[in-house]
Formats: sequence, C-alpha cells, structure tokens
Amino acid sequence: MGISSNFGFNKTPVFTVNHISEYLTTDGAPQRTKVIRAAKFPKKIEISAYSQIRQTLKAALSKPSFDQPAVLELAERMAARARRETGNAKDEALRCERAVRAFIETIRPSSFRGMQIAPAPTSLAFSQNGVRLKVTLDAMISAEVGDVSNSGGVVLLYAFAADRGSMKARLSAITGMMLWALEGGQMEPLPRLCMAVDLAAGEIVKASAAHSRFRAKVSESCLEIAARWDSIEPPDDYDGPDWH
Repeated sequence: MGISSNFGFNKTPVFTVNHISEYLTTDGAPQRTKVIRAAKFPKKIEISAYSQIRQTLKAALSKPSFDQPAVLELAERMAARARRETGNAKDEALRCERAVRAFIETIRPSSFRGMQIAPAPTSLAFSQNGVRLKVTLDAMISAEVGDVSNSGGVVLLYAFAADRGSMKARLSAITGMMLWALEGGQMEPLPRLCMAVDLAAGEIVKASAAHSRFRAKVSESCLEIAARWDSIEPPDDYDGPDWH
C-alpha cells in the first residue's frame, strides 16, 4: 500500500488508508499534526522499502497457485543479491528476501479456497466529513455465496520493523476501511473477504462485521482533520509544489 501524492496545494483533505490508520492509532496533538502534515505535504520523491519485490508479489496474488515458482526464484535472487552487496543495499536485500519467504509461507491456496482473485483497480475512494479517503488494494477478491456474488480485497503489509503493540489496531483499521470503501460497488462486500496480510506475523486478518464504533471514530477523526487542514504548514524540508 503505497502513499499517493495528494499535492500540497489541494484544498480538499486527502488521506490514504495508511494515513488514517496511523491517525487512529496515534495519541496526542503533536503526533496527529505530524500525520496530517505528511498527508498534506508528501515528499516529492518517496523512497519505498521493499520496492524490489512489491510489484512481483502484488502480481502473484492474482496468478494460479500465487505464481509460487516465480516467487521462490525471487527469494533466491534477493539472497544472491544480499551476498554480493554491502551496507544498506545488503540490508534491504535481506529484508526483501525475508518478506518474499513470508509471502510463500502465508499466502496459501487453502486460505483462499472458493475465492477468485483479480488485479485491483488503481484505488478506491469515498468522502467522509470533508475528507477524501483513499484505499489502495493489492488485489480484488470475489466469491459466490449461493446465487450472489460478493466482493473483498487483499492488502499486503510489510511491517517487519513496526511496533507490534499497535499492529492489531492498524490491521483492523485497514480491513475496516477496505470494507467501507467497497460498499456501493457492483457487488456487496463481505467482511471475511476483506483481508490484510501481516507478513511479519504470518497472519491474515479479516474485517470485523461489527463496524459501527470504528466508523464513528473515523468520522470524528475526519472532522478534526478537515478543521485543521488549512492551518497545517509544510515541514522545513518540503520539496513539493507551491502550497500557498
């Protein structure tokens, strides 16, 4: 789930699922200000960890047997790169290898029996209390329940270095936002089809069917974000477009 450019001069607040999940799990005004600032003034060049493997793993989700031979080859390629490299490049190759092997262990056909997985759209978006919320999926899921087709999605979470204490809330936010964003589409979403894959823990987390409290919290947060958006100024190292 990458961070999308929101353009610093945009008068409408735009929050990705990464931003809103971080906002929901962050306490204190200074920390929440930092999240709003990151959403309003994204860096011009975003260097993403795991960039060497993200697209391959995303594509593998919608291929037969999750393209296991090619994914295993990718893991071996990352291991070979780690043996050749030094410093930060070596560390990143090792992290990538670890994530690929976690994908192999966690994403198994038995966990997705009876489901069809397809490439995801660019992003899903909806508005809440003046804030545009964007959800980026790694794949779409559909399943037949009787004569009815239902929808869902998958997000791969590369959070090996994250504070594990906050991960439960973060995963719940990701799946809850996915379920919400899919409502109003051609197919009715099901909570069990909305999944966040925590590669570090080897766990697949599904959305809760009890979402009233979560949505109320998001709505309240959006009111706060919309009210503060115009007053947030860029960081000292801001390198994006003119924001005035």
